[in-house]
Amino acid sequence: WTRLERDVVDTLVRSRALTVPANRGLKLVGRPGETAEAFSVRCATAADLAADADVAALKDKYEVKIAKLRTQMEAADDRADVLKEQRDGQRNEEVLSTVGGVLGGIFGGRRSRGGMFGSLGRAAGRRGRTAATDERLDAAENKVNSLSEQIVDLEGELENELTAIDVRWAETAKEIATIDVPLERTDVKVTQLVLGWIPVA
Repeated sequence: WTRLERDVVDTLVRSRALTVPANRGLKLVGRPGETAEAFSVRCATAADLAADADVAALKDKYEVKIAKLRTQMEAADDRADVLKEQRDGQRNEEVLSTVGGVLGGIFGGRRSRGGMFGSLGRAAGRRGRTAATDERLDAAENKVNSLSEQIVDLEGELENELTAIDVRWAETAKEIATIDVPLERTDVKVTQLVLGWIPVA
């Protein structure tokens, strides 16, 4: 009987296989008795978890880049504000100095009129400094705009990559096929052997 039992087990192991759903991309295999719908849900859940992990890694990478650009933009913006104040102050000083020099020259007599030309020369120098400040201000404002555009571009890249991750894992979750899993000896258990005798007339 023992040999017969062993032969039955060997025959079943060689000839039978269990067909189960599988998703190679997610490294998932259906469980015995699991319905196709339940396996599909399990694949979708696993894909969501994998997508979440990819998204977290991607966000970390982009947050560092965006934070760096924002810091640079804030510094450039502060610099632009300082230059604006400096330029406005120089313009006020330039106007007051010119007006004061001209009025002093007109109302101050011959001696003052001689100094008027010196005042006008100094005012021209101040105008030159104001123009230089204007150039530095333009450069600072251009830098702010450039950094702002870089941030917008990075955020756009991030959004595109997030969409690509969602699409990729959603497609992976749907890649379900069936595979045949052969029986192992431990899967087969003979519970009863019966000898039947049928008389032949």
